[in-house]
Amino acid sequence: MHEVLRATSDSQLFLVTTAPYVVLDTALRIRAANPAYLRVTGRTRDDLTGAFVFDAFPDNPEDPTATGVRNLGASLERVLRRGITDDMGVQRYDIPDPEVPGTFRPKTWSPVNSPLVDGDGHVVGALHHAEDITAAHKILGPAGGEAEVRDFARQPTALLRRAMLATARHAREHDTWQAAQASSGQRSAADIARRDALWHRIVHAARRSLPQGCADAVCTAAVRELPTVDAAAITLHGRGPVPHHLAASSPSALRAEELQWVTGEGPSLTAYETGAPVLVPDMDRCGSRWPFCADAVSRVGVSAVFAYPLRNSATTLGTLTLYREGRGARPTVPPLDAAAFADITTTALLADMDTEIIQQLRATADADDINTAIGVLAAARGISTDDAAVWLRTTAASRRLPRADIARTVLARYGV
Repeated sequence: MHEVLRATSDSQLFLVTTAPYVVLDTALRIRAANPAYLRVTGRTRDDLTGAFVFDAFPDNPEDPTATGVRNLGASLERVLRRGITDDMGVQRYDIPDPEVPGTFRPKTWSPVNSPLVDGDGHVVGALHHAEDITAAHKILGPAGGEAEVRDFARQPTALLRRAMLATARHAREHDTWQAAQASSGQRSAADIARRDALWHRIVHAARRSLPQGCADAVCTAAVRELPTVDAAAITLHGRGPVPHHLAASSPSALRAEELQWVTGEGPSLTAYETGAPVLVPDMDRCGSRWPFCADAVSRVGVSAVFAYPLRNSATTLGTLTLYREGRGARPTVPPLDAAAFADITTTALLADMDTEIIQQLRATADADDINTAIGVLAAARGISTDDAAVWLRTTAASRRLPRADIARTVLARYGV
C-alpha cells in the first residue's frame, strides 16, 4: 500500500469519526474502511480489505434501472484522472444484505470522492465518503422520489439535499451519543431529558455555523448554555507536543491555553494526558501542583479552570476547557452538565469537522517530523539547529517537495 494511503488509513480520525470513509487505490481496490463505514454497510474489515470496490458492492441484479456502479465509477475516474474532488449529489445504490445472502438493502447515499496525492502531486488513490441518507430521503425527498436520484438532471435542490444530509448526520450523531450514554450506566428520565435537550441545542448551534466555524459555535454555546462559564476553548492534539488551538471564545481563554503549553503544565494538558477531567475551582490555590502555569494563567484574569478530555472509546483527541474569569464570590463546583457538554462536543466535532480535524492532525504530524529531522541533522552533522533548518528548507525548495517529505527521507536515512 502506498504510504499516503497507509497514513490516511492509520489516521486516528479516520478510525474514530462517525462519518463513513473508504480508502481506495488507483485500481479501485479497497485498502481500508473505517468502523463507521463497516457499521453502515453491515460488512467486516476482512470482507472488504483488498476487494475490488464493484465486486464488494455490485448493482442490485433485481433492479434493471440501477445506476450505482456506473455513476460511482465515472466519479472515481474523474477524481483519479483530474485530481479533483467530485460531489455525486444524491445517489440510489442498493447494497448486499449480509444477513440474507443474495438479497439487497435499498439505500440512498450522498457520496463525495476526493483524491489522495503524494508529495509530488501525483494522485495515488481516492477517499470515498458516503453518507447514508436513506431515512432522510424518504421523509424529505421530492415527490419525484426514485426518478430524482436516478437522473442527475432531476437531482433535489441544493437546499433540500443539505437538509437531508444534516438530518442524516444528526440522527447518526444522536445514536452514537445515546449509545455512549447507555453504556455509562443507568440515568433518571429527568437526566436523560435534560441531556437530550442540551444535545439538540449544541447541534443546532453547530449546524447554523459554516463547517470551519463549528468549533467556534460550540465554544460560544458553552458560554451560553453552562452556568458560571465565562469562556471556553477547544484544543486538538497530534502525536507531538505542539497543539492546535481550534477555537476560543475570548482572548483570555486563548492566552490561558497557550500559557499552559508554554509552561508545559496545567489543567488542559493534564486532562489530555490522563484522559480524565481536571477541575480547578480556584487557580490561586493550585500553585504547588502547577507552579509556573498557576501564576501565568492567574495574571491573565483566569480564576478557575475546568478541563475535559474530548474522547471516545478509541482515543483522546484534545480538550474542552471552561474558564471563569475575575475574582470574588464564585461557585466552587464545576458547571452543571459540563461533562455531558464535553461528550456531545466530541461527537459533534467528529461528525461535523472530520475533514478539518484530519487536516489539522496531519499538519501536526508534519511539524513533528520536521522538528525531529532538524534535531537529527544537527546531531549527525555537528551543526546548529538553525543551520539544519535552513538545509531542510533549501533542499525542499530545490527539489520542489514539501519540507515534511524531505524530513521523512532524513528520518528514514538515519533510522529514526
